[in-house]
Amino acid sequence: MFAHRQSSKHQISFLPCFIFMFFCGPGTLLFAIEILVPQDVPSIIEAIDAAQDGDVIWVSPGDYAGPIDLMGKSIQLISTSGPESTWISVVGQSSAVKFISGEFSNTILEGFTLRNGTGTVISGRSYGGGILIQNSTPTIRNCIIENNQAVEGGGIHIEGPTFGEVILESVILQNNSASDLGGGLSLASQAEINMSECSLISNTASVVSGAISCDQSTLIVSDSLIANNSSNLAVGAVWVHCDSEAVITDSVISANTSPLSGGGIVISDQGRATLDRCQISENSGGSSGGGILLDSGSDQELQIIRDCVFHNNFAQTGGAHLSVSFNPINLLIESCTFGLTSNNSGAAININNSTPDSIIIDSSIVMGSANGSVVALPGSTFAQYSCIEGMLGSGVTQLDSFDLDPLFTDAAAGIYTLEPGSPCLDNGNPLLPLDSDGSITDVGALGPRTNVSEEFRRGDVDGSGTENIADAIQVLAFLFIPGASTPPCEDAVDTNDDGALNLTDAITLLTTLFVLGDPLPVPFGECGLDPTVDSLTCSTGCP
Repeated sequence: MFAHRQSSKHQISFLPCFIFMFFCGPGTLLFAIEILVPQDVPSIIEAIDAAQDGDVIWVSPGDYAGPIDLMGKSIQLISTSGPESTWISVVGQSSAVKFISGEFSNTILEGFTLRNGTGTVISGRSYGGGILIQNSTPTIRNCIIENNQAVEGGGIHIEGPTFGEVILESVILQNNSASDLGGGLSLASQAEINMSECSLISNTASVVSGAISCDQSTLIVSDSLIANNSSNLAVGAVWVHCDSEAVITDSVISANTSPLSGGGIVISDQGRATLDRCQISENSGGSSGGGILLDSGSDQELQIIRDCVFHNNFAQTGGAHLSVSFNPINLLIESCTFGLTSNNSGAAININNSTPDSIIIDSSIVMGSANGSVVALPGSTFAQYSCIEGMLGSGVTQLDSFDLDPLFTDAAAGIYTLEPGSPCLDNGNPLLPLDSDGSITDVGALGPRTNVSEEFRRGDVDGSGTENIADAIQVLAFLFIPGASTPPCEDAVDTNDDGALNLTDAITLLTTLFVLGDPLPVPFGECGLDPTVDSLTCSTGCP
């Protein structure tokens, strides 16, 4: 057993470190090996027991029994074939995987599906159905965490202080549930997490925060998808509260629901957030705050919503896209586009705050619903260099703002680029950074539409040769996130082959990948020409 280890650490301690594959910890020199499961040992648990710091455990496809405890070791646990064929399943009451012994970023979990975890019971309450992290900062990559449950943190629970960031890269949390809060993920007590290219899909909470609960912690999210999450009471997706801080960039928050309030994101109880280049669409927030509900209670911290696009969100009485409560706040809305609201919604933006000039709207576009675009208490909201439908009588104080048709490409389809002749082109705040062509910034999140045929693969938006969730995220980014790169092949983006590029294309691709599995229209899965005559083009060859 362990034929890969050539000598003991005592035998090699006098040799130069560079001769061997090794890990040098404080005061130690350990010879690193590879352990194969099940070739060397039959189970992951036995492999971890035998491993030393710096070792790599390679796991062949199969369904392995949990729970798995990394035991504080600086090791890498990696599947050879990825999460689609390598599972860690739990029978009984436990988290599927635990990092509870001070693991650092060089403890790595990669390429597994974690399922059926029910959480670790602490003081009568279960935490972290899929993964429990306590006072540790592991790295988790390319994993699927699904069908787990707990009272708090159905998918993952992180208990701080972590003294650094837990890293999640290309992780999918889906179909997890919490009987209290944080269906997908919960953070507490000065925990920190940095998530990139992750997806939180169809997670639920019986009480609050279907996707993420961030309590006295730090949440960083980039290039990610948060969609179809729900709660039975409040906060369909993300709740940032109790002196927490969140930075969410280049991400999509879509189709999350809450029956009471706050469909997409809620910031409350001294929480603070920066949202940059995000798309907030199709969320439903019950009475108020379909897209975002702000109730921070502090005017000492600046809340920032910048370069974001809002589309088709719903709230019954007000704030379909954004609702601001009466509690103290300091909010900057810069270069955003608030597009159409869902049918029967209240006003697009509702500001129930009387603090003078506590909300600044700069270089942004706000379309109106049947109940208005902005409904603000007089004196609370100042708009400059902005295009606001029905601005007269809205309660907004304005400077160099206007009420004109912005000439969107196709607002009904959620395409908010600007057509030639738009009054929003080159008409934003001259003190903001100039556009890439050297002109004054445009009003709104998206500038003018630019038209970008060869053979292509439908759905392979990034030209990688395969269709996956990264393609769906790029479709949404192209449509809604300012500054996102334009796909060079429009035909690949048109996943339903209707000749138009809109939100339906992303939904069609996600349905093919994760729900029905039905193929997209040809050419799908192979290179070919578009059989449909339309105006779309493709400027790149087929990979």
